[in-house]
Amino acid sequence: MASASSSSSHRSPRSMAFSGQSPVPYREPPMAYSPEKVCHCKVKAPRWISWSIANPGRRYYNCSQSLGYDCGYFKWHDDPLDKFVSTLLGDLRDVVNRLKTEVRKLKTEKS
Repeated sequence: MASASSSSSHRSPRSMAFSGQSPVPYREPPMAYSPEKVCHCKVKAPRWISWSIANPGRRYYNCSQSLGYDCGYFKWHDDPLDKFVSTLLGDLRDVVNRLKTEVRKLKTEKS
């Protein structure tokens, strides 16, 4: 499968900024999967969705203690996406984030 590391050439640097939040709601909670993946801490690792520039929409597991002690566990659930799908998801992520920003601005102006 093709590498998902490239990004669309028409994205502005501002739109490439990652907000740290998923642009869409999770369809299932991070712990609602099986068979479970256990990190080095011997606890079930949550499954997250990457919205990074290089891997938008790609699911992965990491240590559930990542906000405190982190054992370093990380494993991709999905194979890399092909370039077209990766670019498309990245573009859609950027549009959703821009629209969310616009809605926040309009709500602030209205109040």
